[in-house]
Amino acid sequence: MKKHRFLTILFLIFSSSIFGQTFGTVGTEWYYSEHAAGMCPGNCEYLHLKSVSDTIIDGQSTHKIIQTYYRYIGDTIMLEPIYLFEQLDTVFMWSFSKAKFLTTYIFNGNIGDTLTLDKPDTIPWTDTIYRLVIDTIINVNIDGVSLKKYRTIAIDDYTFWNGGYFMERIGGLDWFFPRAAIYPEAGGPIRCFSDAQIDTNFQIVACDYILYTSVNELIDNNDIEIYPNPTTGKIIIQAESIIGVEIMDITGKTIKNTVIANKAKQSANKNKIATGYHPRNYEIDLSSQPKGIYIIKITTDKKTITRKIIKQ
Repeated sequence: MKKHRFLTILFLIFSSSIFGQTFGTVGTEWYYSEHAAGMCPGNCEYLHLKSVSDTIIDGQSTHKIIQTYYRYIGDTIMLEPIYLFEQLDTVFMWSFSKAKFLTTYIFNGNIGDTLTLDKPDTIPWTDTIYRLVIDTIINVNIDGVSLKKYRTIAIDDYTFWNGGYFMERIGGLDWFFPRAAIYPEAGGPIRCFSDAQIDTNFQIVACDYILYTSVNELIDNNDIEIYPNPTTGKIIIQAESIIGVEIMDITGKTIKNTVIANKAKQSANKNKIATGYHPRNYEIDLSSQPKGIYIIKITTDKKTITRKIIKQ
């Protein structure tokens, strides 16, 4: 009887070790830097992710992670929650648009291994994968916890920027997810991470640091206005001599790309206006896009600027 009891306890310990979830358990927090290019410098904003509860999705127990975006003007934006779980050193994230779990991280690879992962849910219309090759594995110790830090090389169009690093238990060090391209207003790198055993700061700034700036001062010094921001659908761009507008998701994927220069020439020729075409207001409709952060790139006859748009 005692032997059977011992084996049962050993099995439970072994099962907990193999199948236990250490990634994103309730109470885990991440802080990633944000900044609005042309509006405030780097680290002026941040994105806070926190695991708040466990819930069942498609029969699987998952961790619910809420995302709160803290802006330099003092307000906050609640983004869509993330639902994920870890099993056998692999992290899976639920995709509502694809109605399945996506392979997000693999933490048991060796140098030279090729990791095949699913592209994040920020691209709802595609069902493709991307690959990373593990180039280096660094053993690090944070608050007494031994972790592996992976340096990867991208085979396809997705990667973790700033060296391709991600770390077991923490995830991406540049950004929570990999991305196809990086822009000045794209988030990252990680500021802070904490869970039941770890509480560490990766930067010299405080986890919740924000550089507050006067909105009126920013508008007065800028000849291009975009409003409303955040938006639930349409946005208006107010500027002179717009040549083109491109909208990208946070991963760098272009979702809208409009060249206005050709329309301008047609209008000028038709009306025989030698001075060209100078629109004052241009409307973009994001109603069909999921909630989240988007990048807008505006090209005028004088310059190109990029801004961040929040879709609620």
